Amino acid sequence: MTKNSSLRQRFKPSQPKNIFTDSPDSDKYDSQYDSAPLSTSLFFTLLGIMIGVLIAVIVIERQLPPGLKISDQHKYPDRFIAERAYNTLKNLTALGPRVAGSYTNEVLAVNVLKKEIQHIIKNAKDNNVIQLDIQKASGAFQLAFLDGMTNVYKNMQNIVVRIGSRINSPHSLLLNCHFDTVSQSPGASDDGAGCAVMLEMLRVISQSDRILRHNIIFLFNGGEENFMPASHGFITQHKWAKEVRAFINIEACGAGGRELLFQAGPNHPWILETYSEEVPYPYASSMAQEIFQSGLIPGDTDYRIFRDFGNISGLDFAWSSNGYVYHTRFDSIDQIPLGTLQRTGDNILALARGMAMGHQLSNIESHRAGNLVFFDFLGAFVVRWPMVIADIINLSSVILSFYSVYENMKKAFKTDAISNAYYIRKVAQCMGAVIASSLASLLVSVSIALLLNGLGRTMSWYARPLWIFFLYVVPAMLVLMATILYHARTTHKDIKSSAWPTFRLYYDAYQLLWTLSLFVGVILRIRSSFVPLFWTLFPSVGTLLMKYLEHWRGFKWLLLYIGIMGLPFVQSIYLLMGALYLCLPIMGRAGAAYNSEVLIAILITYFFSLLVSYVVPLILLIKSVERVFSLLLGVFLLSIAVLILTPLGFPYSGDPNSPAPQRFMIAHVKRTFHDVNGQIIDQASGYWIADMDINSPHSVDRYVPEVRKAKLVEEDCIKYLYCGLPYLVPVQNFIFKTHWLEGPPIRVKETSKLLLTSRQKISNGERVTVSINGPCHMGIMISPTLGLELKSWSVVEGKPLAAAPLWNNRQTYFIYYGYSGDSVALNFSMDFKIPLQHSGPIMDIGIISHYQFEPLAPEFSEMIEKFPSWTALTYWTSTVETWIF
Repeated sequence: MTKNSSLRQRFKPSQPKNIFTDSPDSDKYDSQYDSAPLSTSLFFTLLGIMIGVLIAVIVIERQLPPGLKISDQHKYPDRFIAERAYNTLKNLTALGPRVAGSYTNEVLAVNVLKKEIQHIIKNAKDNNVIQLDIQKASGAFQLAFLDGMTNVYKNMQNIVVRIGSRINSPHSLLLNCHFDTVSQSPGASDDGAGCAVMLEMLRVISQSDRILRHNIIFLFNGGEENFMPASHGFITQHKWAKEVRAFINIEACGAGGRELLFQAGPNHPWILETYSEEVPYPYASSMAQEIFQSGLIPGDTDYRIFRDFGNISGLDFAWSSNGYVYHTRFDSIDQIPLGTLQRTGDNILALARGMAMGHQLSNIESHRAGNLVFFDFLGAFVVRWPMVIADIINLSSVILSFYSVYENMKKAFKTDAISNAYYIRKVAQCMGAVIASSLASLLVSVSIALLLNGLGRTMSWYARPLWIFFLYVVPAMLVLMATILYHARTTHKDIKSSAWPTFRLYYDAYQLLWTLSLFVGVILRIRSSFVPLFWTLFPSVGTLLMKYLEHWRGFKWLLLYIGIMGLPFVQSIYLLMGALYLCLPIMGRAGAAYNSEVLIAILITYFFSLLVSYVVPLILLIKSVERVFSLLLGVFLLSIAVLILTPLGFPYSGDPNSPAPQRFMIAHVKRTFHDVNGQIIDQASGYWIADMDINSPHSVDRYVPEVRKAKLVEEDCIKYLYCGLPYLVPVQNFIFKTHWLEGPPIRVKETSKLLLTSRQKISNGERVTVSINGPCHMGIMISPTLGLELKSWSVVEGKPLAAAPLWNNRQTYFIYYGYSGDSVALNFSMDFKIPLQHSGPIMDIGIISHYQFEPLAPEFSEMIEKFPSWTALTYWTSTVETWIF
């Protein structure tokens, strides 16, 4: 080749003025210089493959094993039988809601479970030793959950079964579920199904000829929804608690589907290794653990209690799909297919046997050290490695990444005479463009979300998640590619040999950004850094492969590219779908204070821009970019039209087969406020509506005319402690946007009473003692006067735990008090540190009484009945009364 022809390759004629289209001569240049860049049809094929992968992941995620029937038992004598667990669950849910403290929970549900357990004990084989114990526990503990509170409980009930062998081991594995529910929910998934699974496991183990090396304790706890007092009562007080060496907790934040292992440890990697080796259908992720423990998800489980108060390690499982029914009337047995019970039963039974038969429980401390990075691959197997190995793999991938970029740098010098320093500068520019493209896509998505808010078309994706693709994924893809194309054609005009060097610049830019994320993850000890590992390691290897296969172009090159990026893409979209199944329903109960439309827009755009990192720069290799942009823009505009002009954008569904209800939390309230002299200064009755999503409460105005008069609560939050409203727990950081509706008097027999029993001077302050009576669910609110300090109290040992929100710059404290059986007064004293110059009141105190079992006022019942079928209500009667002492 002559020198002149070489120069012509490097400096071909300039690009057309319109940077988003190709000139009529573009094909000529492509064929002459670019060795056939990608045709538009190949790019559309790639997009089709991506959509196909998404569909395949959804199908895989929904696969469940066939549920075994009782008639199959003779074929599988040592197997979990889903139908028997289903029948137990049917009997339990037939009782209706089982609220802690209610007759249904404390008597009827206990009798159902005891009857099943006694039948199992009666038919157990002689090699198994089974003991049954009914525990009633009382205690108190501080809980740094939500805004922070102190939980006090009396006579919480547990059903405890221990199965072992004649070995009489002093070591036990604990399995836990809870049989209580929230009000208005039959609690089939949360957590009746967990208890049904455990009962069937107990039956299978009791009928087995295998000799258990260690005991298994089955804890059916009767008070989890009261913020976990029953598990606390067991692990701190029960006679068998000290022999527990590890635990398995079964929970739910959805219904049906697969159980997710979302918390493991702390430490004790052998537990996760046993899970990896024993369970037939794994579904686990350390990413889920980090998300849950970050507090982003408003929920908690008994896992916290066993970990923090029992100082033991274990595993936390939960059904996470179909979270729309969680804590609603839709959480019925109809939402639990046999396959769900079979899958969970097979997994937990195999895991429990593996742990109970292992040697680790005998010397638990020798196996404590270490944490694992873990994730499953499409539910087929679990990948796990210790953090030390993770660091080695991650840092090796960082080094390999820089080496692969160096190889591209050498190639750029060879093909375009670009010096190393100039290449580094260009890659840095590309990295800035990549970040700018992500910010631009976020800005566009937020603008779309705000537009939908203005049009009154929010949360269309709630019942129909497919809307996410059309509203946010499509425009995000459009903006990402347009920004990169614009930057490439305006910044890299000096690269004229072909489109490939420019493509490699952006390829390296994305790779270096992922490499930086991976390195930060190593420094911060983030176990979910396996995600940036995928997007660093495979592209780095891909660069080296493409070096040796550089003659491949067109379809062959695209196949190579798909091969390189396929596994990271499949695994990432698998994780993303799991996160969406969890997050979308949460938007229906996260409160109205934060705009869920904007939040989803940001989350989807952010994660999608990461997912398509290495797809976006392919736009630089396409012949007819205007066809791509036209298609994406057309799809988006058509979607907006359909959303606005048809009912397909309605966000909720009352279909029993696929419910996605709008949640309402409504209390019929009597509010009474006293001044410093004990005189009533204000008293009112009405309905308190806690706004559970951004459409609440006026989405039902046409059905429930009374709601039209509801007014936003604002001024009362300044005047009164906790707004003078009946919060079940302190959640003002989540739900501080609520409404008040004037209404008729409540119709329950009020039993709540606060008695100031004594006030006495102590060193540096004053001790105040109170006695509180009322229904079995109460809240006590305390706020020392500004400048004063609550130093200690007799409620629980240690410094009192202050709640997160300040009230008029004053500390607040919240006590949740629950009991079962006969009324039990709560008596406690508080020691206040008071400056010498202080005079006047020392605190505001209030009691919230929740009457969850008493009949509603007729007017309240009539209003409740007006709500449409696509809503799910939690309702009760309550009183709030405050004093100044």
